[in-house]
Amino acid sequence: MNKPGIFGQYCPLAMSAEFLCQRWTMLILREVFFGSHTFNDIARGVPRMSRTLLSNRLKELVEIGILKRNEKRVSGQVKYDFTKAGNALEPIVMSMANWGQEWLQIEPSIKNVDIDFLMWDIRRNAISLPELPNPFIVHFFISDVSEAKSDHWLVYERGEIDLCHIDKGFKNDIEIEVDVRTLTKVWMGWEPFEDAIHSGKLLIDGPDLLTKIAKNWLGQSSVANIKKAESNERLNY
Repeated sequence: MNKPGIFGQYCPLAMSAEFLCQRWTMLILREVFFGSHTFNDIARGVPRMSRTLLSNRLKELVEIGILKRNEKRVSGQVKYDFTKAGNALEPIVMSMANWGQEWLQIEPSIKNVDIDFLMWDIRRNAISLPELPNPFIVHFFISDVSEAKSDHWLVYERGEIDLCHIDKGFKNDIEIEVDVRTLTKVWMGWEPFEDAIHSGKLLIDGPDLLTKIAKNWLGQSSVANIKKAESNERLNY
């Protein structure tokens, strides 16, 4: 990818920014760091990115030397992994996420939440506890999105967690009804799980043994432990 530098500077920051600061690139890196290695899994983490652009950007990242493309000879399945140089970007990606969690205002984040990404993020951070039944099915009804996107199922089975958007006739162990703003706030650590339940904004139904530990098997965002800056210090964007 020998393109002329857009900044025309020898500064390492400028040179790095030429490819790291392209639209979607940092989010693609986030997905691979969080365990998405196939094209389809990476695409689920960037649902508003066109598949053509994703394909092109992955090729660029392979060409640059940040990712390596591994294809199995028998199945033809392609997986993307980091090179040594790519792995070195993890603290950069995570520090940007931590900075945003601490310093950015909450409200702009929840004006137009992509429910597909939110549920995908929940799926990969949910926790398969030994005390859960096998399988363990959690049905989410998101009350304020279109009917086509209102139903989601987390399926915990044999230590794996899958996400379904189609009713496959599951026998649900837990039913959760919540609006997308409340679910986002709870997930990001901006509103306590217990407060959302007590206020009636998050309704959870199922056996007491399972609902009492819901916060544990649901988990939270990887940055939920980062404390927000004081309201008057946060940045509007």
